[in-house]
Amino acid sequence: MEQGENGVPVVYLHDVRRRYKQGEATLTILDGASLALWEGQSVALVAPSGTGKSTLLHIAGLLEQADEGEVYVGGTATSGLSDVERTQIRRTDIGFVYQSHRLLPEFSALENVMLPQMIRGLPKKETVKRSKEILAYLGLAERVTHRPAELSGGEQQRVAIARA
Repeated sequence: MEQGENGVPVVYLHDVRRRYKQGEATLTILDGASLALWEGQSVALVAPSGTGKSTLLHIAGLLEQADEGEVYVGGTATSGLSDVERTQIRRTDIGFVYQSHRLLPEFSALENVMLPQMIRGLPKKETVKRSKEILAYLGLAERVTHRPAELSGGEQQRVAIARA
């Protein structure tokens, strides 16, 4: 794995392969994909539908396992980790923002942002403070008590970003 100015990538995929069975046929979705994601970096995956973008992200986010190759998170190889260990890394080190925001409709913006932190076991007082700070940073300080249906599409997306 190459090292850059910032040490090791936050996520590094090396020679990842993923295949799916479709009836008698085997579809190769990823064939030797490698990708390094660095802290603070923005990346756009642009390709036609069905070419493996979501599969690549699911593997990078430890939601799915590669058939071959290795995924490193913070320099740690993940292929030998148990499901519990992979889940712990997802809870503490990985966040996703989906095209559809997937906010819980019965929760306020603040509660939606607090939820993953509470699941990680952070104290409620700290969780409320951090969540309000993140929402304020994203221009949503006046919208923390609003439910998703009361927010614009852009505001919903920013809540999802804050939650990630």
